[in-house]
Amino acid sequence: MSEKVIPADVVLAAKRGFVRTTAQTYAATIPTGGVSAALLAQAAADPAAFALAATAALVSPLLAGLASYLSIIGSGVPTEYQAGG
Repeated sequence: MSEKVIPADVVLAAKRGFVRTTAQTYAATIPTGGVSAALLAQAAADPAAFALAATAALVSPLLAGLASYLSIIGSGVPTEYQAGG
């Protein structure tokens, strides 16, 4: 019995959604100006809060990608991911 629970095209679209959403979210969270004086001052003033914010900035894009993956698995392939869509 070679029948899959989730069709291969849906899995491929879900992987694509994960990568695309994760990349877009990381791109949005990376500051364009680099390390600023305000950022360094915040890190020196409250290292724990800075570490928490940095962790959230690193983990949030992965969670957004996972949400996209699960959404596609649950709802099917979006039209923009389908051939001719």
